[in-house]
Amino acid sequence: MYITDHTYYEEHRVHTHNCDTFLSARLPYYFQLVQEGAASHAMLCGCSNPDFEKIGKAWILSKIKMTVHRYLPWSEQIGLQTWIQSPVKLFAPREARGTDKDGRELFRTMAYWVVIDRHTRRPERPLQFLDYIGLSEDRHLWADTKLGKIEDLPSDRTPEAFTPQIQYRDIDSVRHVNNISYVEWILESIDPEYRDTWKPSEFEINFLAESFLSDQLEVRSCQLTDSQWLHSVVRTTHEGEVETCRARSSWSPREALG
Repeated sequence: MYITDHTYYEEHRVHTHNCDTFLSARLPYYFQLVQEGAASHAMLCGCSNPDFEKIGKAWILSKIKMTVHRYLPWSEQIGLQTWIQSPVKLFAPREARGTDKDGRELFRTMAYWVVIDRHTRRPERPLQFLDYIGLSEDRHLWADTKLGKIEDLPSDRTPEAFTPQIQYRDIDSVRHVNNISYVEWILESIDPEYRDTWKPSEFEINFLAESFLSDQLEVRSCQLTDSQWLHSVVRTTHEGEVETCRARSSWSPREALG
């Protein structure tokens, strides 16, 4: 791992436990690489969550969009690059891209991170914290860095439902459910036969509220077309339902992403 021009680089290998039944990399693994890259970049710059915990702050993910061109098979190498863009209001935009051993792009992401006060759970302006990391000259690689709102599930469709059991392993250092768990649960809400022939080519998720170990959640997924889905995760409380996140996914035939 190393940093050049405020851009973090690291090499990874696709292991069997990162793969699906076809020994092809899973979408959550790509999200894990992006999360680890962001955390390691912050760690090397002295502003990781363990560093921020000392001053009562934390990084949390607000929105992320991933576009996938290709899923690598077992044992292949992935190069991960990630860097920070100029702030957008309360958001610290972070780009990442994965490449194969020949430098060809596998996936790319745009993510909106925020710094929160651990006590109030309220966001703070990130500019003072970005001085730790610095801004890369490559920060304008994506022409459009705006991540918007995701629409609600259509009221005239019956969604597929999945009830996850929140486990201790789902809770991260900020003491809430980690974003990767939501991605896993959303995928689990979709019929396995569909997933045998289709894989996500784009996945976007907006986090609306936090979830914790004792919460009761339900994942709802609605298929709009052969390749388009909308998703919602809701938390049940004594006052009713609270939507914790929304997601939008586009899918392509497996052979097109191999």
